[in-house]
Amino acid sequence: MSSSKTAILTVDLHHGHLDPEIATLPVPEETGEQVVDNAETLITRARAAGYPIIHVTTGYRDAQEILSNPKWSATDESDGDSRESISEHNIIGSKGLEILPSLRDDEDIFLQPKKRYSPFLDTDIEFVLRNHGIEKLVIAGVNTNTCVQCTCFEATNRDYEAVVVEECVGSMDGPEFHDLGLKNIDQALGRVVSLSDALDELDA
Repeated sequence: MSSSKTAILTVDLHHGHLDPEIATLPVPEETGEQVVDNAETLITRARAAGYPIIHVTTGYRDAQEILSNPKWSATDESDGDSRESISEHNIIGSKGLEILPSLRDDEDIFLQPKKRYSPFLDTDIEFVLRNHGIEKLVIAGVNTNTCVQCTCFEATNRDYEAVVVEECVGSMDGPEFHDLGLKNIDQALGRVVSLSDALDELDA
């Protein structure tokens, strides 16, 4: 990979998914720990090699911005659903929006918060990518089957190369949806690679 045309993009690697004590839409704790540890390895190596590190998180002014989505409004009223606390998720000012400390650096690029699954919707990502001449996105984040997969759809539609690092993504919906997301990404949207292969490509 050329560091002049490749960036690492993290998607929702924040407390709202990954901190068991405060997460409103938590991934399973073991999954979260693995994703964070592996993402830290990827990001640390990439940062040292000069690759831009770009972070995007979800953030809302209030619950109405969330519940204006019909699907999410219906989900919020479903007892026992994994997203039943969605109206409380990542309200601006809460700790949920913050990137995990081990993954962030002051020199990284932090995008405007996104409101929906896509980091290309109503954020400044396209300005950032153009400004840095980025053609390839190496992606880590959650959830595999929603925001990560949507990121790949959007990147592919805009002719960016999407590369998802398998050990650096996970899903709150469990392994079945995680696996389905990876399968669809690899089939139709980009490449799914192992962390080892991703690191080799960064070093090359």
